[in-house]
Amino acid sequence: MNRRRAFLLGCGAFLLSGGLAQAEPVVMSAPEAFEQAANGQILLLDIRSPAEWAEDGVAQGALTVTMHSAAFAGQLQALMARNPGKPLAMICATGGRTRYVATVLAQNGIRGVIDVSEGMHGNGTDPGWLARGLPLVDAQTAQQRTRSALD
Repeated sequence: MNRRRAFLLGCGAFLLSGGLAQAEPVVMSAPEAFEQAANGQILLLDIRSPAEWAEDGVAQGALTVTMHSAAFAGQLQALMARNPGKPLAMICATGGRTRYVATVLAQNGIRGVIDVSEGMHGNGTDPGWLARGLPLVDAQTAQQRTRSALD
């Protein structure tokens, strides 16, 4: 099964199980996401691939939940259930994947997903997490933190 199909099927299962509906999606800058994640106001999710996490590191405070896994929707559901009412902010490399995920989720009635649209590498308009010099952690540390958040 290809990754896109796995993602869409996972989102379908998430919807059938009663996904949380929140306010309309918003766009957030990397510095805003860093500050709000540090203050516990949002859950920051890095939805890139494990190879990207290993190559660049992971935004400090972010949980590693790759959209390339069939477990993606279940992980979103679990995080939302453990953190009711807390917005999910998603970051990828340049904002394309977060825009796609937010759109698919919104089309299926799930609102409140925040798009950190400049991503890790910038998007042509904004410089991105890395160029802004925002703090990083290594992939292994971030994945361990994610496992703890999902347990």
